[in-house]
Amino acid sequence: MSVILITGAEMRRLEKEAFLAGADPLIAMEHAAEGVVSHLFRMDASPSALFVCGTGNNGADGLAAARLAHRRGAKCAAALLGDMKTDEGKRNLDYLKYLGIPVSGVFPDSPSSLGFNCIVDALWGTGFSGAPRGTGKEWIEKINRSGLPVLSVDIPSGMDADTGATAGECVRADRTVTFHALKTGLYLGPRGDLCGERFLWDIGFLHTEKGVEALTEEDLPRLLPPPPSTLHKGRAGRVLVLAGSKGKAGAAAMCALGALRAGAGLVTVACPDELIPILQALVPNAMCMPVTDALTSMPAFDTLAAGCGMGLGNEQRDILVLFLARADKAVLDADALTLLAGSAFPLPPRCILTPHVGEGARLLGTDSAAVLADLLESAEMIAKKYRATVLLKSAVSVISDGNASYINIAGSPALAKGGTGDALCGVTAACLCGTEDTALAARLAALRVGIAGEKGAHRYGTRSMLTGEMLSLLR
Repeated sequence: MSVILITGAEMRRLEKEAFLAGADPLIAMEHAAEGVVSHLFRMDASPSALFVCGTGNNGADGLAAARLAHRRGAKCAAALLGDMKTDEGKRNLDYLKYLGIPVSGVFPDSPSSLGFNCIVDALWGTGFSGAPRGTGKEWIEKINRSGLPVLSVDIPSGMDADTGATAGECVRADRTVTFHALKTGLYLGPRGDLCGERFLWDIGFLHTEKGVEALTEEDLPRLLPPPPSTLHKGRAGRVLVLAGSKGKAGAAAMCALGALRAGAGLVTVACPDELIPILQALVPNAMCMPVTDALTSMPAFDTLAAGCGMGLGNEQRDILVLFLARADKAVLDADALTLLAGSAFPLPPRCILTPHVGEGARLLGTDSAAVLADLLESAEMIAKKYRATVLLKSAVSVISDGNASYINIAGSPALAKGGTGDALCGVTAACLCGTEDTALAARLAALRVGIAGEKGAHRYGTRSMLTGEMLSLLR
């Protein structure tokens, strides 16, 4: 079963649907609290926890969790931001007081000095937007200064559940327990590190297929069936790489190597004459030819991979347009995207654009901050503007064809190194050779590189892994 990510609004719709069908909000809250307590005891076998609770149902989840943790022998106390606003919250607060669990409207300056060894953050949940203010902002600052391990309930307080944006202060969690379905904001946005480890807890609602499909390693066998036993190099995919310029032979080499490692049977690099000896040494499995020769006698190919280290200028643009006119399928990256953003030109009927955030901003005529604020919407906007499939690269990759979107959550910081994007371009081109479905090819490429990045980080180290080492682990 695919992992589905949902927005806060979708979660609220599902809750309303469940409650109208007869589900009891207090029972759902009890299930959520059980998840919090289960993970609290995984964080510390003998927790002494300060539950920091807001006035809505996220805070009510925290109060319920404090009660259940108390029953399991934990030392518990609650800091309450204000008067509870919901019936569920009021009932849980009354029960907490009945059990004699301390509740205060004050956040202690030094929780550790009072014997607490962890904090449960239940200030705000999926309905939060904007920036924390007033006492809530001060409490988040105190949580972050406490030096104690933090478990966040549903989502770190201060984070937008849809986009992952943090307009102001945000809790830095060591672990986040979210309910029913993973939220898109736990993976999108520039501060995914604020979530810590992410865990999902079932609260008894019916599952939904509505939302955004998240790509994980478990999806790979479904998306990438084994090749037929009769496969030969002419039918394994032919990629033509238009890449490289003075000082950037490596970009062309990584693109060609990515295509070969991903399964392309034949790869030809069209590049400046002086790069050919370098590329023949770096990627001996690939053929090379001067760009001028390729223009007059273009080799047969299934997919064009263009832009990696190609250079900018009118001459490069004219050459790119000529190559694209002969292509039915293409993957554009790097300099090709900058040229496209500067002055649009016709794209093949099946085309994939692979921008990073800065290139995505240029394609939309905006800035990187705007793209990062909503990666899903940005990818969809680029796809619709250029009538192409987009693989928008960030800490996670977002794929969109303008109708459906996907999030690749496989990956590692080890991929944050020059050459990875060039390799991904080649991998994507190889994947596109075998299908007419550009969204499938982009999903496959992002997932395969993400998985290889995870395995490479484990083998070579997050800081030390090189692109070629990652490609050696490509599945």
